[in-house]
Amino acid sequence: MLFRTLTFLKPWLKWHALGLFLTIIAAGLALVQPWVSRLLIDKVLIAGNTDMLLKICFAYLAAVLLGSLVGMSTSVLFSWVGQSAAIDLKMTLYRKLNSLSMAFTGRKRVGELMAGFTSDIPVMQSLYSSTLSSTISEIIRFFVVLAVMISINPRLTLLAIPSIPLFAVIIALTGTMLKKASAEVQEKRAFFTATLQEQLTGLRTSAAFNLEERESSKFNHSMTDLMRSSIRLTVKGFVINAGGLLASTTLILVIWLGGKEVIAGKMDVGVLIAFISYFGMLFGPVGSIAGVATQILKAMGAAERVFGVIDTEPAVTELPGAVKLAQVKGKVEFKNVSFSYTEESPVLVNFNEVIRAGETVAFSGDSGSGKTTLISLLLRFYDPDTGDILIDGKSVKNFTLESLRNSIGVVFQDPFLYHCSVAENILLGRPEASMEEVETAAKSAHAHEFISSFPEGYNTVVGERGSSLSGGQLQRLALARVFLKNPPIIVLDEATSALDSNSESIVQDAVSLLLQNRTCLVIAHRQTTVDSADRIARVPNILD
Repeated sequence: MLFRTLTFLKPWLKWHALGLFLTIIAAGLALVQPWVSRLLIDKVLIAGNTDMLLKICFAYLAAVLLGSLVGMSTSVLFSWVGQSAAIDLKMTLYRKLNSLSMAFTGRKRVGELMAGFTSDIPVMQSLYSSTLSSTISEIIRFFVVLAVMISINPRLTLLAIPSIPLFAVIIALTGTMLKKASAEVQEKRAFFTATLQEQLTGLRTSAAFNLEERESSKFNHSMTDLMRSSIRLTVKGFVINAGGLLASTTLILVIWLGGKEVIAGKMDVGVLIAFISYFGMLFGPVGSIAGVATQILKAMGAAERVFGVIDTEPAVTELPGAVKLAQVKGKVEFKNVSFSYTEESPVLVNFNEVIRAGETVAFSGDSGSGKTTLISLLLRFYDPDTGDILIDGKSVKNFTLESLRNSIGVVFQDPFLYHCSVAENILLGRPEASMEEVETAAKSAHAHEFISSFPEGYNTVVGERGSSLSGGQLQRLALARVFLKNPPIIVLDEATSALDSNSESIVQDAVSLLLQNRTCLVIAHRQTTVDSADRIARVPNILD
């Protein structure tokens, strides 16, 4: 899992190597300060050497300035590398979610899917920034500091060494515990995000049914669960302090023995001060490496969630050698189609229907009989469990998904608009169309008049999901998309359900013009919509 996570760092390895080089330089500059302290005490303050004092001050200033410059450069570089690799991972996850069928995304709340981007990948991002380079530099620094300490006082160094493995073991033992606690926090955070997203989306419903108190309680519960998990993680993190206590105890012993040597005249004061500083640096890398191990464990918990989605096999895929659907005449055939969302609840069983090219067929049936499911199967949001769907005598599975969906224009019962301008939403039907063609499509859908009344006309930005528009305006914009797309097959899924009688009559005239010489599948309950069809096909309720 770790190796797979790091593969997203491959395009940025040369920059990561540069960051490692700068990190090693920064670590080396950090070793200057204790040595300067030694010289300051023994060669300047005690000896009263004023000339050397100025040289030491300039040397120390140069080391500090250079260290700051290197440190800043390293931070910026690793931040850029980490975010770039994380973007690649997010795009991989995003493309995967787009490729998965509705069978997968329909089982997940939007907030749970968002958590991969907002919670899991940011945890993994630390591995792409300075974590690995810091580990290497800390290892190098450990041995350099150890060598310097041995050169200063081998006896005191040997006294400190035995505590280092014990310190590392204590830190390592907390890793598994922290990984479990971290995974719990990630799970609670994902649940909180999903709850928040769901409740913000359902504010109107909540208010309409006086559910504010109930939803507030659910929201508070999700926050409290996340807080408790976070506190447990924090408390467990303090177990690492046991390692810090061991290091402090060893340091006290070093100070006691070293102090006795200074008093006895066997060691200079500056040497002891420098040794104590280096002693802290010796445990620093061990703690850092252990901290890196903990961070890796946290990242692996997040990676399991992210790659769990990436590894999901899409239920709907293009067959090898799939061809582009072109020159469509428009004959659509459902041949012995059976489908169920779950094994326990079949929706369609051996359904058969043939829609001739250019024919408009209205599908009728009880709610839940599978009328909208037929549309989802035609668009290959799902594939039938058994049976097949044909266009012009060929299975839809033989065609590329892009060309199949380009050949079908759909107006859903609940049309979706993006948070962008009216023109941009209509252009989704055919992005390369001109503004003149956009206006023509809007006029055909009888949307031009209300669009022109907006302060900025076609440049007016609609609210999220088109919240600033009425239901009728929403569906007329959705119709305008299909007019602009101009496909050979049209699907109207309750497309006029939100229109008043007058608007419906106007739009029905426009739709009639659009449907000339085209195949159309209509799902509707309004009699006026059904009457406009060439014939009615009943979708039987399998429970009947």
